[in-house]
Amino acid sequence: MSEYYIGIMCGTSLDSLDISLVRFKNRNLLVRSFHTYLFTDLLKRKILKSKNLKKVSESTQNDISKFISECVVKTIRKNKLRHSDIYGVGYPGITLNHNPKKKTSTYMGDPNKIKSFLNIPLVADFRQCDIKSGGQGAPLTGYFHEFLNKKLSKKISFLNLGGFANISIHRAGKIISYDTGPANYLIDNWCKRKFQRDYDKNGSLAKKGEIDYQLLKRMTSDSFFRENHPKSTGFEKFNMEWLDRQVRLTGRKITNENILTTLTYFTITTIAQELNKDNLREKKIFVYGGGVNNQLIVDGILDSIKHKRVKKINFGISEKNLEATAFAWLSYKRIKGQKINSPMITGKKSLSFLGNIY
Repeated sequence: MSEYYIGIMCGTSLDSLDISLVRFKNRNLLVRSFHTYLFTDLLKRKILKSKNLKKVSESTQNDISKFISECVVKTIRKNKLRHSDIYGVGYPGITLNHNPKKKTSTYMGDPNKIKSFLNIPLVADFRQCDIKSGGQGAPLTGYFHEFLNKKLSKKISFLNLGGFANISIHRAGKIISYDTGPANYLIDNWCKRKFQRDYDKNGSLAKKGEIDYQLLKRMTSDSFFRENHPKSTGFEKFNMEWLDRQVRLTGRKITNENILTTLTYFTITTIAQELNKDNLREKKIFVYGGGVNNQLIVDGILDSIKHKRVKKINFGISEKNLEATAFAWLSYKRIKGQKINSPMITGKKSLSFLGNIY
């Protein structure tokens, strides 16, 4: 008998809310449909304000919860299903503040309100449960990558190009998964500040500038890049204040275009150096996330590593839907009462449930 689960994902760019509807049968999965829903400008401004303040008002929390619930309902209706057909919904939240060193990770979107609106079992608090068990709380998709590698005929590695980048690579016969640093977050914010664009389409602006090697060296010298796995990061560390400080410490004027170019190659360099630690004999990689649309970044990374890019994998999984599908799978695992323990992924130290059921 088929069972349906829904996975939700929203990245740091806030470009859309992604929802995967996934069918599970005999422990196999298939993505039945994938939908993206755009935030209104007003709601996006409220979310960004909350991120800056590191706190969320009750009205904003209500607005987010309502929006998420409505998107789930639209997905169910588009697929001509009933609420009772959905066994669980996986919601990781919209990150408000993530600091695993202080054992905290907070998010926006109230799971109690979403559950009440949908009347479907909702699984949330994934990062919080992972941190409680000794992990970093991210990147949680690494658990799904590990599952996929057990299902696929050939082992592959994964690169997620979101606001921040994370990878799953192979070492000593096991998968390790961790954040490598910024991917699009600093680039997008620099584009908004200096070029009045939401992002650098295909790296067209970055192609016009030149790399400032002094700035690049300063940025790549950050202590984060010397830390060993497991590790995770986010906008709490790598933000515009951090960037402004790096530029200021060079002690000279750098053009806006050259800073954008340098940021682009900062992303390429920090990702490639970690992917080159992959010890798969036959190196294959699946690249996904919003950053796949920046061809300059993708080509720069692929030119710096020995992996062959895999564009298609089984189960209806695509570059766009993998993250949302991962949270459908994680909700399936939790609803079924299956514990997770892969210390090489986030550093989680004990066999435990990932997520709380509402």
